[in-house]
Amino acid sequence: MKRNVRKAARGFDEIIIDGTVNFLAGTPLEKYVTIIAKADGLIPSVSAASIIAKVARDKFMAEQDNIYPGYDFSSHVGYGVAKHRAAIDNLGVTPLHRLSFAPLAKYANTEANSQNASDEEI
Repeated sequence: MKRNVRKAARGFDEIIIDGTVNFLAGTPLEKYVTIIAKADGLIPSVSAASIIAKVARDKFMAEQDNIYPGYDFSSHVGYGVAKHRAAIDNLGVTPLHRLSFAPLAKYANTEANSQNASDEEI
């Protein structure tokens, strides 16, 4: 979030964060932040940004099928459906997987994790 706000092509008067955590706390940008839970359902510009972000993420995840075969990212786009969980159990995690997410924390120091992490260097 910090990187993207700094890259904003235009200036801004306010940064609305959809949620309950100020990811810009402790930065010079903090003074612009308004935190609103469920802002994507309340503020049209946040709704639009949410849709754009989801479409971009889904496209990115579909492209990952070529990089990480066997995970079928194009069908579940990274959501924790049974098929995705089974692929992780069988193939391990990839650098795409967020190991800070509690259900994946158990993979943080596994051999499969280090094997897939080395694939990222290719």
